[in-house]
Amino acid sequence: MNVLTIKVKTISDLMSIALKAEREAIRRYSLLATTMREGDNKPAADLFERMVIEEQKHEQWLLAWMTKEDVDENPDIDSISWHDPNISTTYNDEAHDPYQSSPYKALAFAVHNEEIAFRFYTHVAANSENEAVSQYAEVLAREELGHMALLKAERRCAYHAERDANKIEPRLNPGAVHNEADLLAAAIHVDQLLVNKMNKVIGKLPEIISLARETQLAIDSNKSILHDSAMNRKEPPGEDITRNIAQIKSHNDHMEENTSHQGSEIQQLYAYCDRSFAFYSAVVETTSDEVVMFAAQQLASLELDRLEVLKKVINKKRGGTD
Repeated sequence: MNVLTIKVKTISDLMSIALKAEREAIRRYSLLATTMREGDNKPAADLFERMVIEEQKHEQWLLAWMTKEDVDENPDIDSISWHDPNISTTYNDEAHDPYQSSPYKALAFAVHNEEIAFRFYTHVAANSENEAVSQYAEVLAREELGHMALLKAERRCAYHAERDANKIEPRLNPGAVHNEADLLAAAIHVDQLLVNKMNKVIGKLPEIISLARETQLAIDSNKSILHDSAMNRKEPPGEDITRNIAQIKSHNDHMEENTSHQGSEIQQLYAYCDRSFAFYSAVVETTSDEVVMFAAQQLASLELDRLEVLKKVINKKRGGTD
């Protein structure tokens, strides 16, 4: 159940929503901690485990308050989702990626969730016709504001620490895609990195030989389209996407020289394709150019096909079924 669509009529409704939201946070952070452990990402795993403890404290605070105020939990309130359809999923995508997540990204994800919760409670406080519900919502909003302030302080510290260690990774920016040439340049960059990653591990993973070949064909095709566009004097890739790609290449070169990659190679390939899918999906959502939108939809569909292939390889290696 999306919390932003719930009609809050009583104090029991409000407190039950708050309680379900805390439990959902505990569930999600626990899963993320496990995912980080499986990806050998100890710093992010430790951070998410600490968040689980914090959310459990919030849950106990709510239960104690409900007991004191003699408020019963409403059994009709289902599991809660804080997802806001008007907000980018970037925080969520980055936090879930075990090979790219970090304490800063985990904290950014947590702050993002607190902000959605704060907006919800302030909306209820301002618009409820029930004065008691408004008062309780104001208290919950202040609590979320306090949690947010603490998390933002930690996020700033984590950001500076990771920036100083050169661990803040630049990402492809959907806002840098202004035309089809920009999108093609981004796709060539995405696929070239994927081919490079696959070629490094293809000896261990013969199951991806066909996928690597198909990806190289996609690169050649997109390069040909860009070349033909240049010959026809159409708009070339712009400065925004060119600069964005250059920043990513520079960062990747530095990280290749100074870090060792841990974790399953196939899981890393899956995580990379998942991030690429998120990028194309964001382009679809944000562009006003129908040509770009259609091309981005096709590229997103291609990434889903790649994810399906990689998922089958993962399941096979785990001894599961396709």
